[in-house]
Amino acid sequence: SSDVCSSDLIAIVGCGPKGLYALDSLCEMARKSAMQHYELHIFEASSHPGAGPVYEPGQPDFLVMNFPAHMIDAWTQGRGPDLVSWSRDMGIDVASGDYVPRALVGQYLFWCFDRVVKTAPSNLSIRLHATQITRLDQRMGSWVITPGNISVNDVLVTTGHQNRSGDEMAKDRTTIDAHLLLDAAQSFAAVPKGATVACKGFALTFIDTMLALTEGRGGEFVKVESGYSYQPSGHEPALIAPFSRSGRPMRAKVQADRFSPPRDATFWARQLDLFQNALSYTAKEPFRMNVWPALLSIADSVHGTQDGAARSFFNDWHAAPFDAERCRDELRLGYDIAMGVAPPDIGWALAEAWRRCYPKLVCWLSHRELCKPDADLFRKVSVEMERLAFGPPAQNVGKLICLEEIGLVSFDHLIAPLDSDITINATIPPAGAAALSDPLAGLLRNGHVEAGILGGLRVNNSAQAMVNGVAVSGLSIIGRATEGCVLGNDTLSRHLHDLPENWAKHVSRAASAPTATILERTV
Repeated sequence: SSDVCSSDLIAIVGCGPKGLYALDSLCEMARKSAMQHYELHIFEASSHPGAGPVYEPGQPDFLVMNFPAHMIDAWTQGRGPDLVSWSRDMGIDVASGDYVPRALVGQYLFWCFDRVVKTAPSNLSIRLHATQITRLDQRMGSWVITPGNISVNDVLVTTGHQNRSGDEMAKDRTTIDAHLLLDAAQSFAAVPKGATVACKGFALTFIDTMLALTEGRGGEFVKVESGYSYQPSGHEPALIAPFSRSGRPMRAKVQADRFSPPRDATFWARQLDLFQNALSYTAKEPFRMNVWPALLSIADSVHGTQDGAARSFFNDWHAAPFDAERCRDELRLGYDIAMGVAPPDIGWALAEAWRRCYPKLVCWLSHRELCKPDADLFRKVSVEMERLAFGPPAQNVGKLICLEEIGLVSFDHLIAPLDSDITINATIPPAGAAALSDPLAGLLRNGHVEAGILGGLRVNNSAQAMVNGVAVSGLSIIGRATEGCVLGNDTLSRHLHDLPENWAKHVSRAASAPTATILERTV
């Protein structure tokens, strides 16, 4: 129609969950601007866009989420089913507190992607490319995408977990990457039964590795009163020995049907108001002087203990690396709390304060540039709170305890690695700009993006890349690469951040605005 504007050319590079949310937001915005036509190119190399490789539907079911099913909802404003409703529609019984297989979440996200594409408005045309992008180049006001040599006005990069370069793996043939173990054939080839295995990393990827080498090889865990027992298949390694810089384990998430929260909604409403007040104070070092003390005070109130207990716990927790005995005791305590066997301790109270206050902390910290002392303290605190507040479900900690008790897993080498047959890298590349792969690495080299003091690529609240305080024309980023500039990217929540919606609004405004009025930086 002659009444319709010329097409605005847009690309989304990487279409896991963050790309799905951006796509959905763009569809919603296109419905509100029917006179504008959008031509969208989506680049996603995995076979299940919307899910991406992290939530690949073909992965084994023993790999489960580390947050409960009721928190997973790909839609805003009730426009589609959440995971629990969708699962029931599919004939799968899922309770709201279940920690479901990642494969099931992948099926859900892929279904959501398919629905978004099929119901896209007529003024938005979508083309999917099963391609991994290696370069983005700015030419004459457009962005040229390689491979494909496709030019667009606006490109959004949502590539999520960055690919490991492979250089570290190539140095030593006895070191393998943990993701290889998720394929049964590759697992047996890489780690023969009876081998001794050292695992670099002691977080969620280690749990996946441990399960792949046991349950993934036909072993069976049986629930018993104290936790789990294990029936070997005979195909396991002889020993699995994790090691890390700190030796500190992750605390178990609570089992909803066994755990009784010690504080009610009225208590938390009051504490969150107090925390919001703390966020509003101005200080030279606001995190050290206001925010962190407020979180510690809330933890003391949760536990009903004397002032200073949470600070003493935290100082003791990170003062020195854990040895085998302390690691063992900490895992058992966390598991017993999660299962309702032991009362919540001050460590659980601190973790709960962090979880409850986290959305407000995200709003306060995102797009804020801390001073160096505050940034150093926040990094230290956030690393430890990741272990305390965002650990694996209790069932997986119970399985770890079981395997250590029968001698298949050893904590005797937590700091210095075992002299083993095989070393498995059970870590993931860090969030932020520290270990980028292309195309983001190329953008960083060419000065199109820059990192902030906490390490994340700088973006504004519309997800536009920022360099020297000015938005880079036509370039936006959402996801792990911005961690530090934007807090809390490792989540499926659509409510923690509004960047997908803000990006879609920006793209829509840019499409309809005269070029001369768009005051943005070109490099």
